[in-house]
Amino acid sequence: MHEILYGRNAVRECLRARRRHVHKVLLADTVEPAAIIDEIVSLAGRSKIPVQKIPRKTLDNLAKGHQGVALETGRYPMVAVEDILGRAKKLAEPPFMVALDHLEDPHNVGAILRTAESVGVHGVIIPRQRSASVTPAVVNASAGAAEHIWVAEVSNLVQTLEKLKQANVWLAGVEDTPAASLYSQADLTGAIVLVIGSEGKGMSRLVKETCDFLIKLPMRGQIESLNASVAAGLVLYEVWRARGFEK
Repeated sequence: MHEILYGRNAVRECLRARRRHVHKVLLADTVEPAAIIDEIVSLAGRSKIPVQKIPRKTLDNLAKGHQGVALETGRYPMVAVEDILGRAKKLAEPPFMVALDHLEDPHNVGAILRTAESVGVHGVIIPRQRSASVTPAVVNASAGAAEHIWVAEVSNLVQTLEKLKQANVWLAGVEDTPAASLYSQADLTGAIVLVIGSEGKGMSRLVKETCDFLIKLPMRGQIESLNASVAAGLVLYEVWRARGFEK
């Protein structure tokens, strides 16, 4: 099945990552010259991917917010959780993972994938049902970072988290509850999965009970909570800091 990826950063990073089968690059016939467009055409040429100019209206019908360029590609290449653990082992690093508990907003998921890729997360776990998958909208929201990070879709998030616990990976749920410790006071240096709850509802009861411990962000103002992607970003950087900003 084909997908239409859109947006300049998403298109460029897909071509750079070379993880998908790309059928062709689609350029609007009115696209203005730009360095990133030249780079996209160059990347396509190196991989012998055809570049086709089409009327802007045709591209508008294929994708909104395309910025004059799109890709006709195969589906996003999901991996298994075991692949993510193997990746960490190959890098001789304690596993650093993120699990998203039924986040449905593509912009939140994309923003989390972007930050996760930036701090060296080995992989992200998402449920197969009632969750935003790695769609073109998510890739665009991630500015293309989703093309580089590994994502595993699982049928049962709780069972997957239980298996990770058995593999000596700690589960840290991010949620503002009285039982949670401040994120800056928790030990985030070892093998860890950060569990991020859904927008509005937070983590489900079973997922929360599966976590080894809960962490929260300090809040001073009148607003009770942060956007899921903002909270995730702050904690992701704290994990990276706790690890000494390893390369």
